Amino acid sequence: MEDLYVLLDKAETNEDYRVILEKLRWADGFTCPRCGERKAYRIHSRKLLECSSCRAQVSATSGTFLHGVKNLGSWVKAILSFLQSEGKSTVVMAGLLNRSYVTTWYMMQKIRMVLGERLISHTEEAVLLPCSILKAALFKASAEEDLLVPAPSFSSDEGSLKCAAFLVGYLLGVFQGVSRKYSQLYAFEHKLRRESYKLEVFSFLACFLIGRKALRREILGYRAPYMIVS
Repeated sequence: MEDLYVLLDKAETNEDYRVILEKLRWADGFTCPRCGERKAYRIHSRKLLECSSCRAQVSATSGTFLHGVKNLGSWVKAILSFLQSEGKSTVVMAGLLNRSYVTTWYMMQKIRMVLGERLISHTEEAVLLPCSILKAALFKASAEEDLLVPAPSFSSDEGSLKCAAFLVGYLLGVFQGVSRKYSQLYAFEHKLRRESYKLEVFSFLACFLIGRKALRREILGYRAPYMIVS
């Protein structure tokens, strides 16, 4: 794994990041995702590997959460930014990645959704909070405000209230408020950043080289539940 740290430290181009992701996905050597064959030929002109048995052509990201992404460097940097304890708004990240606000927002939301699925949503340490308790951190003029119906019974447990206070402070301090629709994803991010010291860089990055294609409509159509996991 040490050579990956060296490669990551020196990476500048998309090709550099492609090499890192290939080494990470196939750390024990190539395995065809279709037939399991261990031998492949490299198609240099298309940056792909072709299985010697079934002829499937695959890349380090094909069929994963990162399927179809173009700018690998920007995506890796955006993913690894979640290992920093302090949050960054989309405006800040857009400047760091030299990408448009819309493109960066989509990237960050997709990353939040994957992290919620893979790392956070089923942890034993999770705290359930009614979405209504986050009202101070939600956009005031949002048409979704009507969705803030009376929440299920909520314990006044001091730990839960403290967690809610920290979450509200984070949403206001970093993002100046968020949409009700996506509030669960921001809660996942907050929880991850609080516990980022527990995570190893490449194990974290490897979470995005498994799974499935995350469709754009899934992210844009996301609706937060009334109980928020934090």
